[in-house]
Parts: sequence; C-alpha cells; structure tokens
Amino acid sequence: MDMHTSKMYNKLVYYLEACESGSMFSNWPKNINAYALSASSPSESSWGCYCPPNDVVNGKHVGSCLGDLFAVSWMEDSDLADFTAETL
Repeated sequence: MDMHTSKMYNKLVYYLEACESGSMFSNWPKNINAYALSASSPSESSWGCYCPPNDVVNGKHVGSCLGDLFAVSWMEDSDLADFTAETL
C-alpha cells in the first residue's frame, strides 16, 4: 500500500512462485491498480516439474525438481510467444 499511496507506479504486476503462495494475496486490495498472480492457492503445492528421473542438467541428475508448473509453463510459453501480440 505504501507504494500505491506514494504513487511509485502506474500499474503493477506481481508474480509469486512458491508453495502456498496464494496466501500472500488473501487480503490483496482491489483498488490499487495492481495485479497479483501466484503459483498456487493458499493451501496447495506449486506442483514440481522436471523431477527425477527428468532432472538432468548437462547430462547429470541433480536429484531435485527443476521448476514448478507455474514457472515452467510461463517459460515454455515465453519461448513461443509473440510479445507484440500477447498481453496479460
């Protein structure tokens, strides 16, 4: 709210990738010209992607998920997107 009150932005988009990340926006104000998008609801996982056995980097298994559905979908879409035509 301080940034809105201080007129530090005209429009703001906030992306948050984490398990239970929706909890950060439970009381998000509607009147501050800001859009918030989270990877999950307040009570769910952010759903890992490229997890073992698909966790290979430079030919080696890293033993961890390399991303989550939110970020991987966004990055894969960005690889194909025409940003002159695609908007929020």
